[in-house]
Amino acid sequence: MSSEAHYLKLLNRPDLPAEALEALLGDRSARKYHTVRCALAAHRRTPRHEALSLVGTLYWRDLARLSSDSRIHPEVRRAADRDLSRRLPEMALSERVDLARSAGRGTLLLLRFDSDLRVLQAVLDNRFATEPDLVGVAAARAETPPAALEAIAAHPRWGIRPALLSALLRNPRLPTAVALSLLSRASASDLAGLKVAPGVSRLVKACAERVLARRKKAH
Repeated sequence: MSSEAHYLKLLNRPDLPAEALEALLGDRSARKYHTVRCALAAHRRTPRHEALSLVGTLYWRDLARLSSDSRIHPEVRRAADRDLSRRLPEMALSERVDLARSAGRGTLLLLRFDSDLRVLQAVLDNRFATEPDLVGVAAARAETPPAALEAIAAHPRWGIRPALLSALLRNPRLPTAVALSLLSRASASDLAGLKVAPGVSRLVKACAERVLARRKKAH
């Protein structure tokens, strides 16, 4: 009987002959190993219907790897994301945090609105996160708690992005102290826009006007 390592060595070959791959797909001894099932689902020569049938048999960490691997066919990645979305309600916090660090974009779009701040913090560090993804969080008035907005503002990668800064300042749920600390980095158009932004506190509006007036005076 072949070992798990033997099966994986075969599947590591991008030029694996079709007949060898077909034999592996039909080998029950090979398919009992979850690592082998994951490698079969990921292999570029595995027939699409076979790869999709394997997705539902995998562990969530395997699905996260499929979701984030751009070499894998988009249909298989989307299937991994769909399966992950079904499993999310049953996953422990620590698992969701780990998933948020490594998953592809399809799953990130769900995790960015997780109720626990630690999940969002992991999303912020995920290499697949994009500015529009996070602008959606920063601009959401009902879904995003103040602590999440503060985490975005404090992040060294995202807190300096003009589009995120603009969305954060217009969100009434952003803590006042954080909003005031961001005014010096806001653009003139953002500062002027705060005057008519609904829900923004009077203090923030007044301070924005003063910052804008000082800039005009300096020029």
